[in-house]
Amino acid sequence: KMERKTSSFSDTCFDLVIIGGGITGACLAMDASLRGLSVALVEKGDFGAATSSASSKLLHGGIRYLQQLNFGKVRESAGERIYFQQLAPHLTRYVPFIIPTYPSFSKGNFAMKSAMRLYELLCAGQNRLLADPAKRVPGSHYITAQDITTVVPGLQTDRITGGVVFYESHMHSSERMTLGFIETACRHGACVANYVSVESMLSDDSGRICGVQVKDQLNGDRFDIRASLVVNAAGPWIPMLNTRADNSKKVEGVVSAFSKGAHIVTRPLTDGHAVALPTRKQNQAIINRGGRHVFIIPWRGHSLIGTTYGPYTGELDKVRATTEDVDEMIADINSAMGDDVLSRKDVRHAYAGIYPLIDDVIKPKIYQGTGEYQIVDHAKKDNLEGLISVFGAKYTTARLLAEKALDLIVQRFDKPLDRCQTRHCKLAAGDIDDFESFRREQSARHASTLPEPVIQNLVTNYGSEIDQVVKLIEADTSLADQLAPDRQTLAAEVIYAARREMACHLDDFVFRRTGLGTLGNPGKAVIEQCASLMGGESGWDQSRLAKEVTRTLDCFTNVSDRTG
Repeated sequence: KMERKTSSFSDTCFDLVIIGGGITGACLAMDASLRGLSVALVEKGDFGAATSSASSKLLHGGIRYLQQLNFGKVRESAGERIYFQQLAPHLTRYVPFIIPTYPSFSKGNFAMKSAMRLYELLCAGQNRLLADPAKRVPGSHYITAQDITTVVPGLQTDRITGGVVFYESHMHSSERMTLGFIETACRHGACVANYVSVESMLSDDSGRICGVQVKDQLNGDRFDIRASLVVNAAGPWIPMLNTRADNSKKVEGVVSAFSKGAHIVTRPLTDGHAVALPTRKQNQAIINRGGRHVFIIPWRGHSLIGTTYGPYTGELDKVRATTEDVDEMIADINSAMGDDVLSRKDVRHAYAGIYPLIDDVIKPKIYQGTGEYQIVDHAKKDNLEGLISVFGAKYTTARLLAEKALDLIVQRFDKPLDRCQTRHCKLAAGDIDDFESFRREQSARHASTLPEPVIQNLVTNYGSEIDQVVKLIEADTSLADQLAPDRQTLAAEVIYAARREMACHLDDFVFRRTGLGTLGNPGKAVIEQCASLMGGESGWDQSRLAKEVTRTLDCFTNVSDRTG
């Protein structure tokens, strides 16, 4: 159970205070608490609400780095993908990805088959790390052009000679994955809170950073959190926060440029397969197969499509998918598949996020994502003791980044500490040894009270903690009601989010504790019902209820209004 008790921050001087509750901060908190460090973590919004949620939800196996001939990065990413299967078996699944081949050498059958053989050689032996056969990565295979038309009906195959199918790991919810790391850190003693923003960094008489001054966004209270070391893991906000460290010194940031990436959720365009299609945009590959690819990924009965890519210089807190983003994505799909495959009326939802890059200049038509990460000790870089910045470039390598950062950080402490345990320690809801058996057991156990699709949705969302949600239904059978006829989300999940998962605002539940809003706006009546349930649990008056409904509805990219 996660409880938001800001009073606990004032009771001690922590070993670490971590700024940022995205996937990087979450992994740092879990790793540090497992090693035996006392940890405080604050997040100015909700956990995982910014960059960590605005992705394609992929745990990349590193195949993209083959084009850059970065074999070490291939092996690293593929290995981290394996660890996620152990940490959270309920939130991950393998999706078959099709890469079409064309009648040319660089895009042809021989080149792609050779690339896949090389890729599987680089990943050799990793499946042996997984005891559960259901979580092992399936092997690749080749399919014909006719096979492709069966699973991607709208794709024009006049120039396609076939395709290679390989498997990528896809998250049901990147938001719940991030929350899983946070919850596990809590279980091992970390003090965490969302909606607590850092206003300044504290320093002692020698100029050493010794904590942060924060503001509780829910009640306006200001207080200090003292720690031996401050770790800035705020992603795109790292540079801005570092300027608050010491006015007499120029504290270097680790992020020098930002790109904006948007995704759209549409009617299903494929039958169970993902497909990577080339666009007219360039990439930074040494071996160029004809432009940056756009992905169409089957997700929750829909297609998740991404991503646009371009420079962003606006306010970091006001990033949204725009009409232009939606139109660009539609144009990319239609240019790759054939005219009129996708139109505005097919778009259910759109979202966008900011991706910090190490590159100094963003080139609008070139994909520059390198997957690099940085750990900056400001004592060495800026002669400012007590501050470390940890910048994560990819969701997939966040656990590894935390491990590397903590390996350096623990050297600052003169006390016995454990080694990294996050390669094998399951997340709080991931205590499942045989996932398929667990699925079947839950189906049989709850068949008399819940429909099968609802049970499986609960299994996927809550893993080994599913019984905690079902107990709410057993106490009040009305909580078994589905909130919307086309979604499997239950009324009980509203109560669970407010009571046990630190959901403070209605949009925390709608977008991040469940997937209710990620497939589009379920309608004002549904949102109002959720507000009533959450308000009853949280003690909201009518004014607060109205504000929460408005706040949540404003989070939707209104595709129908914005795009006609």
